[in-house]
Amino acid sequence: MAVAIMQPYFFPYLGYFQLVQAADHFVLYDDVMFIKKGWINRNRIWMQGQDFMFTIPLEKQSQNKTIRESNVAWNTEFPSKFLVQLRSAYKKAPHVDAIMTLIEGVLVEKPISLADLAGNSIQATWDYLGLTKKFYFSSELTVSTEIGRAERLIEITKSFGESVYINAANGKELYTKPSFAQKGIDLKFIQCELPAYAQGNGGAYLAGLSMIDVLMWNDIPRIREMLTCYTLD
Repeated sequence: MAVAIMQPYFFPYLGYFQLVQAADHFVLYDDVMFIKKGWINRNRIWMQGQDFMFTIPLEKQSQNKTIRESNVAWNTEFPSKFLVQLRSAYKKAPHVDAIMTLIEGVLVEKPISLADLAGNSIQATWDYLGLTKKFYFSSELTVSTEIGRAERLIEITKSFGESVYINAANGKELYTKPSFAQKGIDLKFIQCELPAYAQGNGGAYLAGLSMIDVLMWNDIPRIREMLTCYTLD
């Protein structure tokens, strides 16, 4: 059985959910630094035949806040304006009503922390697909934050009694299989494939958009099939 660890993103892209699919235990890495202009609170959707970047607004950020310490700026424009944009962008999508209900259900609770909002979006998506997975926040685990980056991933994996850790492919620039093997962990990297699907625009396929786009245009059996489109090495 395997462990995967990744920062929580708000309705992340399909590849994120393929990583969830590949792991038996999935840890939302919420006690690491929030990176401005990253993908934690931003993503792209399909709008009028091209990609459109949306952003979850945050309260004033300092350079030293973790994702857990980053608070959502609920205001008169968010989430109302965001929901109007989504409804307009996907008004012709076959699953617009079901997915708008899903998204509204995630937003209605208005959690303070971005970590909770993002985590809720991931959990809600998984539930919608009829799949079962236990998600954990790293801030709730007993593994120390005062150790090196690789060491912490290793110790989190061991805390579940497992010996296989799955990392995103870009982790090859940071981690090596021999260094993990020395600590008794089999490091694997996921190679994600993003199957094309009709997006209703009759134009070029826009890959790697938020999972919102996948959910809008595809039924549950097709999405569950997409989740298996990866390899491990």
